[in-house]
Amino acid sequence: MPGRGATTAREGRKPTRNLRLLIEYEGTRYAGWQVQPKGRTVAGEILAAIRSELGDQPRLFGAGRTDHGVHAEGQVANFHTASTLAPATLADALNRVLPADIHILRIEEVPASFHARHDALSRRYRYQLASRRSAFFKKLVWWVRRPLDRAAMTAAVSSLPGRHDFLSFADRAEEVREPRVRVQHAAIGRSGMLTTFTIEADHFLPKMVRRLVGVLVQIGIGELPVEAMRRFLEHRVDDPAAWTAPPSGLFLERIGYPPGADPAGRGGRRSGARGARSAAE
Repeated sequence: MPGRGATTAREGRKPTRNLRLLIEYEGTRYAGWQVQPKGRTVAGEILAAIRSELGDQPRLFGAGRTDHGVHAEGQVANFHTASTLAPATLADALNRVLPADIHILRIEEVPASFHARHDALSRRYRYQLASRRSAFFKKLVWWVRRPLDRAAMTAAVSSLPGRHDFLSFADRAEEVREPRVRVQHAAIGRSGMLTTFTIEADHFLPKMVRRLVGVLVQIGIGELPVEAMRRFLEHRVDDPAAWTAPPSGLFLERIGYPPGADPAGRGGRRSGARGARSAAE
């Protein structure tokens, strides 16, 4: 049954509004963002909430297809509906029925032509590496037991900005349509017990960020030279697959849109998912 006060498309009404959602989630319990035949997914939970509250069964378009166990601070999605509920009212209604590890930060009405994925200019990811075991943040970090040489990692990261072939870092390489990725930003940071790797690009290949992190960790612990990063960009090899980082430390931080169309505001959102960072300081 639809939620109390909902106006829906159950009686064949044509969708008249396009709604954009800004979403955060802790992805540990989910088989990724995208709806799948088997497995619980973030998009599946949101669609179930929409059906519950509106009676609609729309298509939900997400900006980034995060994998199993990957988190998001600023995922963006949109769907079309005939509902007349105010966006803030709908956000409250959905949050009441969504699991505690998925939260709608904001809903807003956008032009009918807006598409969360096709209109996105960039995606920004952050990976969190912990220098010590933590009783609280295991699901949000990768604990690397050996000391990391951050200077070496920073030198390696300097090879990433620009347009490169990242097929060496891709899972299911045979399915990749465009292996050349334009990286706009890449950096190593430090905050308390955390070392962070941040990267923003026009698109990402399957498991690309996690394999970049795996190589960076190998460089940081001295098992690979700094030059290895550039070598993997220039020559297609399978080596990085063996060092794929776990999904626990990976966050979809924000989606970049044209000026004036960014649902998270300039610079993206800084949400509570950074609890591991603030607690470590």
